[in-house]
Amino acid sequence: MKPQCLLQRIAATMFALAAVSLHAEESFETEPTLDAAAIVQPSLLSAPNATVAPQATVHGYMARFALDTPFGPLAAESVELLAIRQAEIPAIETLERASRGAAFAHAFGEKFRKTGKSIWQVVSHPIGTVTGLPAGVARYFRKQVERWSGRAQSVGDRAAREFGADGDPFRTPQAPMSATRAPLPGITAPKPDKPWYGSVGKEIGREAKRQLDYGKMRREMARHLGVDPSSSNPLLRERLDTLAWAAVVGNFSGGAALDAVGGTAAEVMSVGGQLNALVWELDEDNLRERNRQRLARWCSDEFALRQFLRRGGFNDSLRTALADELDALKPARGCNDLIEIGAGTRSELEARYLVNALRLMRRGAAQGSEIRRGAADGGGQRHESAHRGELFVVGAALAWRGDDGHLLLPLPLDWLSWTADMGEFFAAPQFRVEDKTVLVGGEASTAAQRALAARGWHLHLRSPYAGAPDYADDLSQGLPQAAPSPAQPLCIGDVAETAACL
Repeated sequence: MKPQCLLQRIAATMFALAAVSLHAEESFETEPTLDAAAIVQPSLLSAPNATVAPQATVHGYMARFALDTPFGPLAAESVELLAIRQAEIPAIETLERASRGAAFAHAFGEKFRKTGKSIWQVVSHPIGTVTGLPAGVARYFRKQVERWSGRAQSVGDRAAREFGADGDPFRTPQAPMSATRAPLPGITAPKPDKPWYGSVGKEIGREAKRQLDYGKMRREMARHLGVDPSSSNPLLRERLDTLAWAAVVGNFSGGAALDAVGGTAAEVMSVGGQLNALVWELDEDNLRERNRQRLARWCSDEFALRQFLRRGGFNDSLRTALADELDALKPARGCNDLIEIGAGTRSELEARYLVNALRLMRRGAAQGSEIRRGAADGGGQRHESAHRGELFVVGAALAWRGDDGHLLLPLPLDWLSWTADMGEFFAAPQFRVEDKTVLVGGEASTAAQRALAARGWHLHLRSPYAGAPDYADDLSQGLPQAAPSPAQPLCIGDVAETAACL
């Protein structure tokens, strides 16, 4: 055996033994309940029309908040989503006032109620709170995610090729289960209320135009209010859906109607600064095609790309944000793995995790490049940052490997506890390198900090990135306080008495 190979094997064996020793000595912890005032800035708790529960439960490494509003309860599953939900409340108020205006009241006449019944059933499907998996984004750090990574897309691709571009086998007349939808022989089925999408002739043309106008009107109103048209906020979506249809049927401008009740973008707390203007300007199909073209610069797997554009927890706004980050990061490799994971997300919370991981990664890669180049230049001239490296995945989490071999692991989490899942995640063989840094968006427990330091990680907490949440100055104030240790007696006396005391 070559000496170099022997040394590598010895090093790997020593690392494995050290990991086993660490695992044996460590004790894992449960995720805490924090004071809401201790984890976020006071401005996020003082909205005029929302009351935030005094405590936030950390679940899946994200702080979960309960909000009470005059329009109904809301859940926010992270500090980021808390800020977004708070910012959307003025828009809900404006839409609520507008719904009582004369223009909207006229559009909601009996004729609209009748003709719009089927339309309402289509566009106002039940929207639950954004709960995702019970463990939040915790499944990104579990070993079992490796079992489905790389498999779901191949199955979906086969279905797409066999049944059509959308991969839906029930859309074809030859599908066996389609026969069960036909009425039994000799039995006259009751005539259902004819939905707009089943109309024919002139009616289908008119309703198709209404649908197109509805989407345009909805985006116009969202832009007017400074909110995301793809928001998962059920209270916002319900009102935006309703008023957009009313404006289309009533043939008037939704923006003008909002102006009449004082709902201008300047008066509404806007989250628009975090959005690409394309989400307001382009309809769903055009925006999807635009994102496909942008993502195709970095992703070579066309099947995986099509799946990502139509499946998973991403909405159009978050897909656009992910494309923005890839354009800025310019990875040499790894995009195919990223969009495959993206297509497997199950909630907005998970989708936001991936987008924020890219944001953290881009900021960390740029700063690391500047620091290393500055050291090489003796701290002289400042260079433009360049991100030279590649994306890679560990389980279903993202990491970055620079051309210099430096490993960067972004964790856009609110609170990192040292759980059994985390211990197993950080034991991954991909992390067996010396030069490695972990960037945590929020805070980490003392146990997590010690465990990461023992594994040789450079740890950065409160790592800044574009759109980072407004965390409180000291999260430790909201932690359950351990009982103080009993005071040690003061040993005073002769030598014998002092020795006995100690």
